Amino acid sequence: MLDQFWYPLFLFPAIPLMMTTFGNRYASLSALIRKMHDEIVIQNIESPNRSRFLEELKILNQRMTLVRLMQTLSAISFIFNLLTIFFGYLKLFDISVICFGLAVIIFTTAIITFIIEIQLSVKALKKHLEDLKEI
Repeated sequence: MLDQFWYPLFLFPAIPLMMTTFGNRYASLSALIRKMHDEIVIQNIESPNRSRFLEELKILNQRMTLVRLMQTLSAISFIFNLLTIFFGYLKLFDISVICFGLAVIIFTTAIITFIIEIQLSVKALKKHLEDLKEI
């Protein structure tokens, strides 16, 4: 039964690493949103450019929601991974296996959400570069 302790150990370092990655994305997004907000308010950007900025901010807001979801799912997955180790320690192997399965499923969902957020990131960059088409 000692073999069951190995499985959560594989997942254990991956989750905090991804949480750090997601946290960095959150920090970058929040800085970008604040910068764009200041540009719109301080410079009083007018109609055509303003609508482009607002569309880009809408995409960034969607990305922020996804990043928050990724962080939450990763944290829940980490808790289930810890529960896997705890229940394995208590020799409650059936519960331990269920917790590990949930950790893997939830973490997989976080990674899928990450992929979706990356796609939105590309969409936001394309929106940002639209003004260069006019030059």
